[in-house]
Amino acid sequence: MAQQKQAVVGGVITGASAEMIEYMRQDFLDTTGARLAELDRTIVEGGDVEAMRYFAFETKGQARNFGMTLLSLIAARMEDYLNAIDHITDWAAPGIRAFFDALQNVVNGGIDPDADPSIVVRGLPARPRVLGVDDNDTLDVEVMLVMDQTAATGIVEREMQACGYRTTVVTSPFEAFEAAVLTRPDMVIVAAVLEGLTGVDLATALATMPETRNTPVALLTSLEDNEGNLNLLPKSVPVIHKGERFGDDLARAMSHHFLL
Repeated sequence: MAQQKQAVVGGVITGASAEMIEYMRQDFLDTTGARLAELDRTIVEGGDVEAMRYFAFETKGQARNFGMTLLSLIAARMEDYLNAIDHITDWAAPGIRAFFDALQNVVNGGIDPDADPSIVVRGLPARPRVLGVDDNDTLDVEVMLVMDQTAATGIVEREMQACGYRTTVVTSPFEAFEAAVLTRPDMVIVAAVLEGLTGVDLATALATMPETRNTPVALLTSLEDNEGNLNLLPKSVPVIHKGERFGDDLARAMSHHFLL
């Protein structure tokens, strides 16, 4: 029996099984809309942050499977936002609702699925500030941190937010490729140790690919300059060392990319 083939072209599924897949896609949109309405009603009662995180994670993956890139990116940003809070407070509720509204607008066709992702996504609420950072005015400068949720991540994030920069955390290097290309951050800071791909590989790719070579990139590491594969980094990628040198290296990296 000949194998059925299908493809996603401009967000529309085509091919032998297109009708069945399109039915599943529409069912996913209907279910997503209903779940959004249900979760939105729970916000006034304090909500369930863990349930919202799971919804965002699940929606991100399913939307990607159906070729709905914008919906997936918004869900990913919502997941990142929720990862920065433990419970729903009066100041967090409007931000969460903004993500709900954006997702619902895509589901209902209120936002063109082919709209520029960088404009839509960067218009969403910024990741909440970490403890100890004053609530100063946030600049329209976005720094994407590609690293696990660790204490080191919190240190980098605190420094970025103290400068007034928006931050977003992406833990998967492969998701970072998509986010860097589509959302166009003003800078990407990559941890040397990542799951599935080294930070040197990712930083080198971002610094040299035509789509991202103009995006400032820096590498965060505990290695010395003569260790590991740091010598393979392009000269355009400054290295930020953990420990006592962190503050000076970070300032040097930001100055190198004209962000200070």
